[in-house]
Amino acid sequence: MNSWKVINLGRRVVRRAGIGAVGLMALFQVGGAVSTAVSMVVSLAFYALAFGIRFAIGFVILLFVHELGHVAATRIVGLRARGPTFIPFIGAVISLNRTPVNAKMTANIAIGGPAAGTLSALVCLAFYFWSDSILLLVLAYTACLLNLFNLIPCAPLDGERIAAAISPRLWWLGSLVLGIVFLYTRNLLVLIIFLFSLFELWRDGENYSDSYYQLTAAQRLQVAWWYFGLLSVLGITTLYTMDLLK
Repeated sequence: MNSWKVINLGRRVVRRAGIGAVGLMALFQVGGAVSTAVSMVVSLAFYALAFGIRFAIGFVILLFVHELGHVAATRIVGLRARGPTFIPFIGAVISLNRTPVNAKMTANIAIGGPAAGTLSALVCLAFYFWSDSILLLVLAYTACLLNLFNLIPCAPLDGERIAAAISPRLWWLGSLVLGIVFLYTRNLLVLIIFLFSLFELWRDGENYSDSYYQLTAAQRLQVAWWYFGLLSVLGITTLYTMDLLK
């Protein structure tokens, strides 16, 4: 009798695994709103199991706003984006219809996400003052950390693409900062990103020609203004929300 139970259990596991695999394959075959919606629901389910449904909903919305910032930026520079596609505990990604022509265009697209994310953090903070909801305060703090981390100038984060338009030498600083973050947190995901950043440093931007990085001083200063401005706003807001949470 016990052996039959084991066999039946095994059959159910194999059947559900097969259904899940087919679902994932279908997800990568469909595009646009369907792919975004399905991947969002899947991510929401994972986050709900880990952190509770209320925080999960807020967190997925924060990710969605961040990616919408990228999508809006691609339209502004004349490109088209597909997605976003959500990946549980990783975030979300978009894909471009063609490669940007230079580092300035790439930086503009990369800035769009943290800029929208910064606005989402400030909106959550404003609604916290209005409603006195601790959840909104936690979401504001989470949005700050999420976008501040994403601005670290190393691959595959947005900060790497932004820093390339200022000075690729910032990549070394970004990897150093990420290494320190890993030593402090001992987080496996941070370690994976750190190792990936080292691999990209070793490749040294070999996917792009020298003309890709040839920008005027005014273009570099414009990107630097946005980059360090976002870092300042997010840094101050992070410290402020952290103090409110105490």
